[in-house]
Amino acid sequence: MKLHIFQSDKGDCLLLEGTEDGRVLCDGGMSSSMKNSVREELSKLRKQGAKLDYVYVSHIDQDHISGVLQLLEDELEWRLFDYHTANGTPIREPKVPRPPEIGGIWHNAFRDQVGDNSGDIENLLAAAAPALLATSVPELVDLGEAMQQIAVSIPEAIKVSRYASAELLDIPVNKLPRSREKPKLLMYREGQKSFKVGSLRFTIVGPTEAELEALRTGWNNFLRDVDNRKRLSDLRAEIKRKVDAFGQDAFNLRDWNGVEDFKGVTTPNIASLMFMVEEGGKRLLLTGDSQQDIILKGLELAGFLEQGYCHVNVLKVQHHGSEHNVDEEFCRKVSADHYVFCGNGSSGNPERSVIQQIYDSRLGPVNKRALAPEAEDKPFTFWFSTTSDSLVEGSDQYETFTAVEDLVASLKGQSGGLLSLAFNKDARIELEV
Repeated sequence: MKLHIFQSDKGDCLLLEGTEDGRVLCDGGMSSSMKNSVREELSKLRKQGAKLDYVYVSHIDQDHISGVLQLLEDELEWRLFDYHTANGTPIREPKVPRPPEIGGIWHNAFRDQVGDNSGDIENLLAAAAPALLATSVPELVDLGEAMQQIAVSIPEAIKVSRYASAELLDIPVNKLPRSREKPKLLMYREGQKSFKVGSLRFTIVGPTEAELEALRTGWNNFLRDVDNRKRLSDLRAEIKRKVDAFGQDAFNLRDWNGVEDFKGVTTPNIASLMFMVEEGGKRLLLTGDSQQDIILKGLELAGFLEQGYCHVNVLKVQHHGSEHNVDEEFCRKVSADHYVFCGNGSSGNPERSVIQQIYDSRLGPVNKRALAPEAEDKPFTFWFSTTSDSLVEGSDQYETFTAVEDLVASLKGQSGGLLSLAFNKDARIELEV
């Protein structure tokens, strides 16, 4: 199998190809990176007579879904052109490259996950985010950005579902290959079967029903509590009062009003759709933005942790290498020949502490080493979706990524030739497994 790692701004965008057949676009990154780097590359598939069998959206965060929305908007523009041309009322040909044909979309739509409350959630998040962004507390600013991103992502997720509908692009959503069942939320279910896309075999390892239920419960608690205040201005005022009165140590909106996170990870992230992909004895683990305990639980339920550990050929490191989503236990239990980091330094990701943890799981002290025999003193590679040269010099992202590059260069020098590095300096870089 091949994995194409695209420039995807602060998000994820990967193209997975089977050796014989089967192509799945894994998330779409930001709309800006789709426009600037990805869509031109994907359009080559249509010119070659190839298609995307599926587009997989791990969850609704903007840095995963907005690029997919852009791709669908491009195709809709071309469909309108085709329609007018066929009816003798030609319009100007689109200036954007035409996307490849899309056979289906895997996407647990936010509205399907939380019911009809998505609009209310969007409004409340949009009201809360500015108050947090206006503070000088870095942790609160980061949280405000996360809330703002979800608020923006909800209408984008609804648009993805709308564009895919039979009335517009007629792209099936959550209909698995050769399945006769009515499409439904994709999650791990007891007794579930894996399925094939070309020569690639997919097994769902998450989310489970418990994560989706936590998502519903958290948001509904949020709405019930805030309804008591009646007005969004009250919400803004309460946030400001808490920030002014208590400061960062006593204020944690993640646990406020019943919107409980899971050990520092927001509920939309732990609801990420995750797959183990297999072909010819090789394995690739797609993790979305999920949390380490959730991933380990899913791997165990799906039968991939029977020996207490799991070694894969490729690990898409969860949540851009955030410190909240990777810990020492995870690094010991899940090891890989290739570790893929998507992200451009936004929000400090990939975190240098996470990179160090992964390195230590391969070449660090014995008590930190990976449990799988396949990882013992074996070569491994860190793959990055961008470089500091692609970022604005002097920006926070540039400073973070420069520090990452310095760290991994130092680790490579310490590794005795076992660690290799691969950076995406162009539109994409290819990892062949």
